[in-house]
Amino acid sequence: MLKKTKIFITLILLSLSLNAKEPLLGILTSVNSNEIQSFNISKCDLTCRPYGVLTLERLYEISEDNSVCREKIRSIYAKDPNLKHFAQRLLEVQQRYHIRPKEKGECVLYAKGQLTLSELLLAKGLALVKPLFDDKEFRDDFSVAERRARLDKRGLWMEEIFEICAAKLYE
Repeated sequence: MLKKTKIFITLILLSLSLNAKEPLLGILTSVNSNEIQSFNISKCDLTCRPYGVLTLERLYEISEDNSVCREKIRSIYAKDPNLKHFAQRLLEVQQRYHIRPKEKGECVLYAKGQLTLSELLLAKGLALVKPLFDDKEFRDDFSVAERRARLDKRGLWMEEIFEICAAKLYE
């Protein structure tokens, strides 16, 4: 009887932690780009994209009919090749990270203490906050990071990529 009670209490605690949407601890298995990272959580593989943002890689993909946009993105990486590998330099494979899976394959990845990969990409000008993004938990932090990059003319803000590649998305 005592064993059944312990199992029942364990299940209740597990259920409470899942409902609280607490971050999971995952082992980073690969960093494909600033856009895609892979994790292993309890012998299950999970591929994540940064939550709530459009990375330059994603803008490049969706701008297949806009050669000017694609050229501007290539020019950013030509000026500073380290930007293309920002996530690879920031994150360490086989390191454990707190992640919180969200919708559509996106994850909140706590990459540097309480800072998320999304915030760090925004601050470097390597991403934009998605149109209609309205997650109250992250909205303000993301806006501050994006505004900092815009004021410092970092990444996509130094090449006017927003106007060329993304302005239509925000209309």
